[in-house]
Amino acid sequence: MEPEKNTLLLVCIGISILGLILFANFAMWFGLGISVNPQTVANILAPLLLASGFIERAVEVVITPWRNPGYNKLQAVLTTVNANAAATADEKKKANDDLNAYVGKTTQYAFTAAVMFGLVAAMVGVRALWPFLNQNAISYFASPAASAQKNTFIVFDVVLSAALMAGGANGIHSVVTAFTSFFDANAQKSQNSVNP
Repeated sequence: MEPEKNTLLLVCIGISILGLILFANFAMWFGLGISVNPQTVANILAPLLLASGFIERAVEVVITPWRNPGYNKLQAVLTTVNANAAATADEKKKANDDLNAYVGKTTQYAFTAAVMFGLVAAMVGVRALWPFLNQNAISYFASPAASAQKNTFIVFDVVLSAALMAGGANGIHSVVTAFTSFFDANAQKSQNSVNP
């Protein structure tokens, strides 16, 4: 790992540890009741899945016009070098590395755009965790004593939702599928144990 990435990782770990220490000493918030009904998970997460699909398409529309000319140029160089019998292995490797570096850099830009779109979508209400809160948790959040916990929960939900949406519709679909498959398998096991 590169030194600056190690530094960033260490800073994140330090901030997380500091946050846990502050929480343990001062916040002492109650756990929230989250209700999960396996039959409704897909319906509850459908807006998140739909928004992810829209974000993927929007990012593609925004990024493609300025990414394609550079990609096409580097791809043409790679094709020419690979077709040239006189080209050395180093030349082929350099052409391939240049194309891969360009794709990697533009993928970072695309992800940044996706996170920005995801943050806006989450801020306006397309969220991952809020729909799963039960009525007791929502009532608890209405009390003045819970305002700090509510605000922290909302910020966390917005960041988590943005990250999920930035990851794309396939990622959320995989989560929903894994979740529903898990509960369906457990329900089947329970039914088989009751009715042998």
